[in-house]
Amino acid sequence: MITIDELTGNGVRAVAGELAEVLHACVGNGASVGFLPPFTQADARRFWQDVAAQVDAGARTLFVARNEEGIVRGTVQLALATPANGAHRAEVNKMLVHPGCRRLGIGRMLLQAAEARARALGRTLLVLDTWVGSGAQHLYAGLGYRTAGDIAHYAILEGSTLGATRVMYKVLVPPIDVAIADPASGDAVALMEELSGVLRTITGDDGNTSFDPATCTLFAIARDAEGAAVGCGALRPLHGGAESGFGDIAEIKRMYARPGSGAGAAVLAFLEAQAGARGYHGLWLETRKVNARAVRFYDAQGYLRIPNFGKYAGNDAAVCFGKRL
Repeated sequence: MITIDELTGNGVRAVAGELAEVLHACVGNGASVGFLPPFTQADARRFWQDVAAQVDAGARTLFVARNEEGIVRGTVQLALATPANGAHRAEVNKMLVHPGCRRLGIGRMLLQAAEARARALGRTLLVLDTWVGSGAQHLYAGLGYRTAGDIAHYAILEGSTLGATRVMYKVLVPPIDVAIADPASGDAVALMEELSGVLRTITGDDGNTSFDPATCTLFAIARDAEGAAVGCGALRPLHGGAESGFGDIAEIKRMYARPGSGAGAAVLAFLEAQAGARGYHGLWLETRKVNARAVRFYDAQGYLRIPNFGKYAGNDAAVCFGKRL
């Protein structure tokens, strides 16, 4: 069980030792977050005392992730002090997850909390930079952050080695709420009919024959701020036993977002979170090569091309994607 909390300045001071341990462990594990060894616990604690003062001043806000014992295992900040012409944006800073707590979805939960806070503050653009080659860039891409570009020789990694940084950004669309729903409901049927029409136009096949709600783990619907249904998606377990490698994989089906709604990333993030909570270790999906918009979307969300699986094996018109959770 992981909980996410936003802290006041005094809240930061109260857990400065736990935050210092997370930062010290991350730097010791090679994280490029502005510090170089030798970097002590005392150095880390001083850093968080300075951050606490900035939180007091309203210059930034800070979130922590706690485990079931209430111990801080991760953190992220939003830098809010911007010039007058940048009052619409915020910068994501010091995204840290303790090395012993990786692959638990903590980073995703922290970023989602920070994004929700940014929206509440009226910020419509988030920016960040991350070391090129780090696992964090895949996390950011999976949550809809786009690459603006790379800057070579940006930071010292160790000794005299210089590393590049990747500048990324995300435009915050109006909030989208995603929840589990009945695939036989009116909204679900209407959305899937829209999807079928789009697929017929693009590929000549509506995809209905490859979807059976009875075989799905869950079906989800996305709604906009006015409650209108604007997207959907489903998860289906892929069976085949451990020897086939399918035992812990789920397949994404009936993935659809109404154009302009911004629901696609929200639906995908929801499905990923639900899959992880159900014990799946990866997600696979298929789309058609001719569906360029879908291919670009999955590329941007951090999905990688994989060999065509199941009924898609040998189908040159199909392209399959996978993502490790």
